[in-house]
Amino acid sequence: MSSDAVSSASRQPAPDEEVVTELPQVVPIQSIYRPDGTLGVIESYRHSPFSYARFYFLTNLAEDSARGEHAHKTLRQVFVCLRGAVTIDIRTPSETRSFRLDAPDRALILPPGYWRHLHGFAEGTLVGVLASANYDETDYLRNWNDYTAWHAARRRKTVPYLDLARYAPLVGHRMADAMREVVVSGQLIGGPQVEDFERAFAAYCGTEEAIGVGNGLQALTLALRAYGIGPGDEVILPANTFIATAFAVLEAGAVPVLVDVEEATGLISVAATRTAITEKTAAIIPVHLYGHPADMDALVELVRNRQIMLLEDACQAHGARYKGRRCGALGDAAAFSFYPTKNLGALGDAGAVTTGDRRLAERIRLAGNYGSQQKYEHVTFGTNSRLDPLQAAALKVKLPHLDGWNARRADHATRYLAGLAGLYGLALPHVHAWAEPVWHVFPVRVAGGRRDALIAHLTAQGIGTNIHYPKPIHLQDCFRKRGWKHGNFPVSERLAQQLVSLPLDPTHTADEIDRVIVAVREFFPAQAPVSAEIVL
Repeated sequence: MSSDAVSSASRQPAPDEEVVTELPQVVPIQSIYRPDGTLGVIESYRHSPFSYARFYFLTNLAEDSARGEHAHKTLRQVFVCLRGAVTIDIRTPSETRSFRLDAPDRALILPPGYWRHLHGFAEGTLVGVLASANYDETDYLRNWNDYTAWHAARRRKTVPYLDLARYAPLVGHRMADAMREVVVSGQLIGGPQVEDFERAFAAYCGTEEAIGVGNGLQALTLALRAYGIGPGDEVILPANTFIATAFAVLEAGAVPVLVDVEEATGLISVAATRTAITEKTAAIIPVHLYGHPADMDALVELVRNRQIMLLEDACQAHGARYKGRRCGALGDAAAFSFYPTKNLGALGDAGAVTTGDRRLAERIRLAGNYGSQQKYEHVTFGTNSRLDPLQAAALKVKLPHLDGWNARRADHATRYLAGLAGLYGLALPHVHAWAEPVWHVFPVRVAGGRRDALIAHLTAQGIGTNIHYPKPIHLQDCFRKRGWKHGNFPVSERLAQQLVSLPLDPTHTADEIDRVIVAVREFFPAQAPVSAEIVL
């Protein structure tokens, strides 16, 4: 499990007052299909993030024609292709994105500040546009050079490591509506919002069951307990992870057994795991760290014909794929956290367990509800760990956006990997050939004890950073009595001393990522000094 709270350990620059550019996004339109026709509905503050002042449409469009080629300073728009098809290219000085609308069941929400170009019209295309204000020629930027100058003038002075307020223009109003429905319903524990999200998240992960719980720590703990793991059992986990992974083992009554991790990825070492297995081993918890899957097939092979649970810690891996399969459906069960900073984050603490074992799912539900299926009847020891319907409502709104947000994270990661390649003293994240990571974190390794200097250099330029994690589990004060010492897990210790996480979130712009790249490149020499050696 991992925690990404922006705490005192996070290097955050002072905020500025510049307005963050919102992201274009395609959203589903509420559609009611009947044999005699289809009704489509777009409601302000339910399907789009603004109210409307004007409706206009484009029709009689020649197939080889083009429209647009301008930007708006403040106007927000919703594009719907009511008939036919259209391609809408969106540009800024640093990136280009393309959207194809070919059915009336989706809409492109276009915030201000983007240069647009409409082309690729199919025969008979009809495009409807909802606009946030009446026509105002002074709001237009019709010349590309004028647009780039305007865009540069409104550039933010800082690049925050993470700014959760940026999600409000994207989905805030829809989450508020969904939560309002919960309040009006009076169903404040469990109910249809929780059930709907559980079904949707299970389907997304490709597993039979998803059980909503209070947080990621409880997801791990309840899964272990429901599997029958407790006193006298050993549970293997990596030394390089957030401490909650180890705490869950203790809460289940078992003994945490740490192993070192891969040098290239920070993921649990299969070789070290093989060596650590004993007759007391009851479970292995591979952590899909930073959104990169662990080598699950190799671990499955290790436990073959043994009564050893494989519990995925997928708290950073919402949507990640291992050999084409989603994390969350690769072991006996998987634990997810929906802490607000996660790829799929709630508005507070929340979590879930996914599993293909329905009997295990029943035991997890029972354990999280006081061991009770009927009020005042308790068939087993339990606790209170239930997904709040308000959080479920918010998560249900955000889930359809997850793949798109993950794709944008991947775009940013690709930009970093290209822009920071070849710098002496800087090691970039490694991606295994079988992995499709979701880049929850973009950690780079800084050699020669220069990490703090890099952080100071970036902070001076208004760029935020974070460290995941500054102290390995075995060196935490709370585990002092376990007998672990410096040098027990050398790779984990090196990572703790060398890793720093750069800004990477779907709400970051390509321009912001480029600014980080420029600042990092300024810090490192492009080539190795003569006779120098890099020590990682």
